[in-house]
Amino acid sequence: MVTVVLIASSLLSGLVFGRDALPGFIDFPSILITFGGTFAVTLVSFSWCQIRELGIVLLGLFTEERRAWREEIEDFKRLAHLYLVSGPRGLENQEKSINDPFVRRGIGMIVDLRREEEIREQLRREALLISNRQESARQVLLAVGKLLPAFGLIGTLIGLVVILRQIPHQGPDGLTSALSVAVLTTLYGAFSANVIIYPLVSKLQSASSEQELRMRLAMEGVACLARGEGPATVEQKLYALLPAVQFKQRVFDGWSRLLPAAHK
Repeated sequence: MVTVVLIASSLLSGLVFGRDALPGFIDFPSILITFGGTFAVTLVSFSWCQIRELGIVLLGLFTEERRAWREEIEDFKRLAHLYLVSGPRGLENQEKSINDPFVRRGIGMIVDLRREEEIREQLRREALLISNRQESARQVLLAVGKLLPAFGLIGTLIGLVVILRQIPHQGPDGLTSALSVAVLTTLYGAFSANVIIYPLVSKLQSASSEQELRMRLAMEGVACLARGEGPATVEQKLYALLPAVQFKQRVFDGWSRLLPAAHK
C-alpha cells in the first residue's frame, strides 16, 4: 500500500510540475517504433498463450492477498485438531471454506483416503506446474526488458539516418521531427525497461520465491494431516520450514504473550 501511494505521489508531482513540458515528450512515430517493435518481436518469440499467461500472473501479483505465515500455520493446526476429532468427514465439511486451491486440492485427496506418497507426488506435480508458469512469465518480461532499449536504439539510428538525408534539402526547422524520433525512442526504451519492466521482474521473482515456500509449507502440512499428527507437531514442523526471521518473530510473539502474564 505504501509503495502504491509513493508511486502515485511521484506521478502526480511529475504531472503538476511538468504539465507544460509533457506534450514535448509525446511523439507517435517514436512510440510506434519502440513499443510496436517490441510487441511484434515478443509475439514472434513467444506464443500467444505465454503472453496471456504473463498477463494473468501480473494480475495476480497485484490483486492476490498474501496471508501471514502464522495464519496459515494456525489453519493447519485447526485442521489437524479437526481431523483427530472427526476424521475425514470433519475435513470434508471444511474443504469448501479453504481459499487456497493448492491446499484445498491436498485436503480433497485426504478426504478421498489417498495415501501420503500419492498426495505428495500429486502436489509436487502441481507445484512444478505453477513454478513453470511463473518462470515462463518471468522469461517473457526479461525479453521485453531487453527489447525496449534495443528498439530505442534502432529508433535513434533511424532518426539519425533521416537527419543526414534531409540536411542537404531542408533547414534546421525541417529536422525537428527526425530529431525527436532519434532522441525520444532511446528515452522511451530506457525509461520503460528500467522503471517499469525490470522492477516487475524483481517483484515477480520475489513473489515466485514466496509462492514456492508457501507450496512447500502446504505440502508438509497436508502430509502431516495425512499421517494424523497432532496440532503441536504440525506447528513445530511447519515453523521449521520458514526462514530464520520468521522463526525469530514466532519466538518474540511467544515471549510477548508470556510477559504480561508474568507481571500479573
